[in-house]
Amino acid sequence: FWFMFVSNFCLSALSITNLGLISSMVGFILHQKNEIVTYQVNWPEETVQLVTHPANLWTDQGHMSNGVAGYGFFLGLIAMYVACRQRHRAGKPPSKTLVAVFVLQLLSVLFTLSAIIFVFIVTNETKHQHILESVARSNVPYPEHWWTPENWYKAVLELPLASEQHRSSISSAVTHMVAWKWILIPIFLLDVLTFVITTVEMIRQRR
Repeated sequence: FWFMFVSNFCLSALSITNLGLISSMVGFILHQKNEIVTYQVNWPEETVQLVTHPANLWTDQGHMSNGVAGYGFFLGLIAMYVACRQRHRAGKPPSKTLVAVFVLQLLSVLFTLSAIIFVFIVTNETKHQHILESVARSNVPYPEHWWTPENWYKAVLELPLASEQHRSSISSAVTHMVAWKWILIPIFLLDVLTFVITTVEMIRQRR
């Protein structure tokens, strides 16, 4: 009981933390797009009002990770409730609710693993890109390449921005973006752990 309860509590807690980080990224992007609009970039040869978002921004990995976090949060809550109902069931067939949690946790393991693969592939494919002075134009979304939010704003930080306030807010947002990406890994490990514990509990009840 306690192993199942505590592991799922940790899964819910970590998932809601990641959900908050991803939501903060979405809020930041919308704020930059609707309120800030452009960053002033002081290149040696010219000054450009760079639009805060590129023409090609890849967001599917964020949506998928958001789904993983939401799924993990609610699954953890459900599994904690089911764990409380599993006391004194040794020797009885596994309850239908435990079997349901077993199936949902198996799906969660596969879902989170696919999200990790997708997120890291997309991020690695775009991480060596830079914003070029020869391509950037004032008040026009940067047209070259596809970008993830993380790699776009990392590239923006490489530029001679006129506003230190913008630089500071972007740097903080990038930290959150990097954090939610890496938190997917401990979420996956907790998915595996909770799945194994549920499997052991099902075997225990059959004895």
